[in-house]
Amino acid sequence: MKPSAQPLGHAEARAIVALLGEVCSHSGGHAQKKRHLLDGLCRLVDAQAWVWGLFVQLEPGTFPSYTLHLHGGFDDAGVAGFLRAQEHPETARFTEPFARALQEKRTHITRMRQQLAPEEAYLGSENRKAWQAAGIDPGILSCRPIDPFTFSTVGIYRRANAPLFSERDLRLAHIILSEVPWLHELGWPDDRAASIPELSPRLCTVLNFLIHGRNRDEIAENLSLSRHTVDTYSKEIYRHFGAHSQAELMARFQNGNGGDVA
Repeated sequence: MKPSAQPLGHAEARAIVALLGEVCSHSGGHAQKKRHLLDGLCRLVDAQAWVWGLFVQLEPGTFPSYTLHLHGGFDDAGVAGFLRAQEHPETARFTEPFARALQEKRTHITRMRQQLAPEEAYLGSENRKAWQAAGIDPGILSCRPIDPFTFSTVGIYRRANAPLFSERDLRLAHIILSEVPWLHELGWPDDRAASIPELSPRLCTVLNFLIHGRNRDEIAENLSLSRHTVDTYSKEIYRHFGAHSQAELMARFQNGNGGDVA
């Protein structure tokens, strides 16, 4: 994160402490704590939607293997649009500087969208159209390494055509998200999805739809595929993860090791 030219005010500091205290004392499991944290952060920076997932083997210039574990502020169409935008070929190009910084620094990094790519290049891109089709555009991306190959990843978003986030918003997001390292460690599959990069980008997208409960007809419609193709992809994904049903696959990705481990 770039340091802000202006320090945060007393009221903002109190809001940070209050939110972190609420999360620490929350009686729910890791998923409920994450939801409370990001719902509160969105209120502080006037954002309307958020996601929390994993980047696996994030390499500069390559398609990022990504699984979406939790989200808020999206309707069903918005989630489908987010997953399609995440799969867009230009995503790798615009996230390349961010991925390079993560690999070099190996520390928690937070960036606004306008820091990831020149504004003139982004505004005329097909990638922007994909994000706007999902109903979102200005964003803040925050990643924390949790092992040599895996990054806990949070995105917070405003509605399409809303004002860009400010340095103040960036600072708030980075402080809050970097002060909960224990939450970044919880809620992942036992292997932290280490085998996901073995899937093709299209299979990775189908995987994300499956773990969020979409049936095969819905997946086919959202991705403009035949039902037969989605059936084939789904069976390949189940075989890859050793799952026997969609429910088992969902439990593996949404519940992690099955509990909230201290």
